Amino acid sequence: MKKNLDYRIANPGISLMLLLCAFVLCLVMVGILVPVLGKIIQRPEAAGRILAVMQDLFIFIIPAFVAAFTATRLPARMLGVDQPPKASLLLLALLVLFVSVPAMNMIISFNQNIHLPESMTSVEAWMRHTEDAASQATAAILSGDSVGTLIVSVLIVGVLAGFSEEIFFRGALQRILMATRLPAWSVIWIVAVIFSAFHFQFFGFIPRMLLGAYFGYLLYWTRCLWIPVCVHIINNSVYVISQWNSADSADNAAINTFGSDLSSPAEILAVCVSVVLTVAGIWWLKSLAAKEEHLAAIGK
Repeated sequence: MKKNLDYRIANPGISLMLLLCAFVLCLVMVGILVPVLGKIIQRPEAAGRILAVMQDLFIFIIPAFVAAFTATRLPARMLGVDQPPKASLLLLALLVLFVSVPAMNMIISFNQNIHLPESMTSVEAWMRHTEDAASQATAAILSGDSVGTLIVSVLIVGVLAGFSEEIFFRGALQRILMATRLPAWSVIWIVAVIFSAFHFQFFGFIPRMLLGAYFGYLLYWTRCLWIPVCVHIINNSVYVISQWNSADSADNAAINTFGSDLSSPAEILAVCVSVVLTVAGIWWLKSLAAKEEHLAAIGK
């Protein structure tokens, strides 16, 4: 896979170190502020939302900007935010996301039912405890049944989280690693693994890794970070809305699990169709992105 870098990073090793140093410093800062906020803010849901905003801003966005502005003279181009997304590519990327739902639900179910050997019982217990803690933290942010709560949750978990994670993992980390001697495909998958591991939800590791790889390829093919950002935002926002509405809608719960019951012939068929359409959609997306790039090169 040819990298086709349209920006220049003089020393990717130093840029990576700056990114990680800024990340660690901001992480420590947030860790210091959390106990203080816990004493000041008595409402757990409000504290959780403020913590989520701080995490996105300090741990992801600021380190990404620090790395970009010190790595190259073209920081916006490096991050992939210097041009608006092509409507055709964005719509196709969203279409692929939606047709993949049954297949992803099957993978989610498989991942959730993985059990480690008996010799690793304590490790599995720790992983499940960590998973539960992360789920509880998310539930605290999403708690509430008013429309106002839904809007706030979409803005924090959907929009801000989608943007901040993409600008850090894809815009900064992936772009810096692309400037090394590593092949492009390995960079995309390495970043996807790191992206998934960072969430500390091990029984959702595989689907989140696949989603991260998809976001990585979207940036690689289109050179526009806004496309994976928008897809990430839509993915997160749909989850937020489904959780907000799940208590009142059996149909909504069915949508979130459709494809996970492999004892149902209809769901097996849906998964197979989903896989075929997803692969075809990704191939079409890659071809369309290459065509758009060729037309842009001719225009120059």
